[in-house]
Amino acid sequence: MALFDEYKLFVEDTARISDRRQMISNIYTAVNSILLAAVGLLIKDFGLGFTWKVFLSLPLIIAGIVVCLLWIQLIHRYKSLVGIRMEVLRATEDKMVDSIQMYHQEDKLYPPDSKGSSFGSSTFSDIENKLPMLFIFLYIFFCIVVLIFFIILIHDILYMSPCAKLFN
Repeated sequence: MALFDEYKLFVEDTARISDRRQMISNIYTAVNSILLAAVGLLIKDFGLGFTWKVFLSLPLIIAGIVVCLLWIQLIHRYKSLVGIRMEVLRATEDKMVDSIQMYHQEDKLYPPDSKGSSFGSSTFSDIENKLPMLFIFLYIFFCIVVLIFFIILIHDILYMSPCAKLFN
């Protein structure tokens, strides 16, 4: 196979991986949005008692955190896959005579830092990781709020029930 044909295959493969990565990020964003909306709806609008709201919302919150952790793992895997292909593309450009060397041009625009990372200290993957981290923060916030209200409920039951007066 000619060097240029191999180069074209790698460019197309890298584009497909990037498209798949974007599609997966869209799916994870949708799943997290649905889970957060379900937790919010459960807490706000359902006519269940507060205890049921707590017990039904906590599994959704935990599931959301697990989904985000899986998402972060996939981001790192796709970062590695794209990184390998970029290295091969740069090496192939070095072998091509009279090549524009587009991927080398990107390195001039965004020079690698001391760790070899382009775009300064934040790669696209680093920036992309911030979205699942934001969702995790929101899940933790919901969890803290739900647990605070649950503690208040338990406190009220223990200290304001007729039985609690017997122990005072």
